[in-house]
Amino acid sequence: MAYKRIFSAALSALFVLVACAPQGDDKNPPPSLKASSPKGTSDEKKSPSNSSSQNEELFTTSATIDDAESFHSNSKFFVTVGDENVITYTANGTEVARSGVKEFEGGCILAVLGSSPESGSLIWGRVTEKPAAGLTPQTWTLSIVATDAKTHEQRWSKPLIADSKTSLGCQDPKETTATRDEKWLAFGQWVIDLTDGTSRALGDGIIPRAVGNYILVFDGVCANCLNGMKSVPVTDPATGRTLFSFPEHDIIGSLSDAPGKFATSSDGSTLFIARRMSGDPLSYTLQSRSLATGKVNWEVKGVSYSGPISQKVTLVEDAGVVIFPDLAAADAKGVAPDGLQKELGLSLSDGKRLWAIPGLEVCAANSAGVAVETNNQLVIIDPRTGRQLAYTPERSDCGQPLGEYSYYSDDDALVRVLPATG
Repeated sequence: MAYKRIFSAALSALFVLVACAPQGDDKNPPPSLKASSPKGTSDEKKSPSNSSSQNEELFTTSATIDDAESFHSNSKFFVTVGDENVITYTANGTEVARSGVKEFEGGCILAVLGSSPESGSLIWGRVTEKPAAGLTPQTWTLSIVATDAKTHEQRWSKPLIADSKTSLGCQDPKETTATRDEKWLAFGQWVIDLTDGTSRALGDGIIPRAVGNYILVFDGVCANCLNGMKSVPVTDPATGRTLFSFPEHDIIGSLSDAPGKFATSSDGSTLFIARRMSGDPLSYTLQSRSLATGKVNWEVKGVSYSGPISQKVTLVEDAGVVIFPDLAAADAKGVAPDGLQKELGLSLSDGKRLWAIPGLEVCAANSAGVAVETNNQLVIIDPRTGRQLAYTPERSDCGQPLGEYSYYSDDDALVRVLPATG
């Protein structure tokens, strides 16, 4: 498939693309994960309803996704690319647009933007070839293209690299990032205006990454290398002006090559980052930082002798909660005292601990519930209290989140795992 191509060696060199709360005992122990009424497990083939009863909406199959080799999503809708078709779906798996793959030949999806398919866009990297003509050699052009998410009709196209004599291909979409306001795309060495595709190149070896509504810039050198950058600037995407710099060089690795180790608020203003600091035992911190000034709003510190099992940061903004693993869970022998690392529910406003439960893997979250995997089951817990709301023993994998309330499971089903908020 053309969309799976990678950049040539000349371009691929451009892409390179932490934490802790003290463990102490809670005064009010969190609720245990005992079985609650499994009403949501009785009818997996039933489509999710708009009823206020959560159990009717949980753990039900809303769609079966066929011919899907790759998924591209935001919180409101998603797109699949398969052998024969490019298909746009609503978050619940309702198909709204379908086009043959040949119509997208030479391209790959880089980002899915918008609050709905009706207003959304698919951002593509598309390669076109111009054959050799006598003494004129064959050339390739890489363009950035915006396509309507519902009709799949082109909105605009701008060349990024024109008439290259080196064969070009598409970059891994995971290495492409968009600002939270969806106005700017960081791609390769370029910052791209998503209103019309106008681009600004930062220079060979300089790599931008969208973080919140801003652009973090680094040189692609690993964070612990002696020749790495000593500080990392955060810039205004419109002008390239540096707003502030992170003085710690290890922020590069935390923000560039560690998916899930940080999260940004929906308005793009605040960064929540899990970071390894220094020392023996290792020192970790979860920080809330302003992306406009770099100021630390609050931080929660801890230490670990063996390093954390996980450093994943999950935001539940409407509930005012950040979910974060207790990175101080290992003792001097490298063993967690209770055998399991805890997940912590912390207040977004000040980092205060709200609850702690061991042995969870967070799958997805919204203000009405947090879907977690534990004891080979899927469980829904309340984000503010950690109280169990529902569970099913019939499914155990987190799968791939698609939309706010569903995920794509190992058996090709789109499964409703979270209650609706509206």
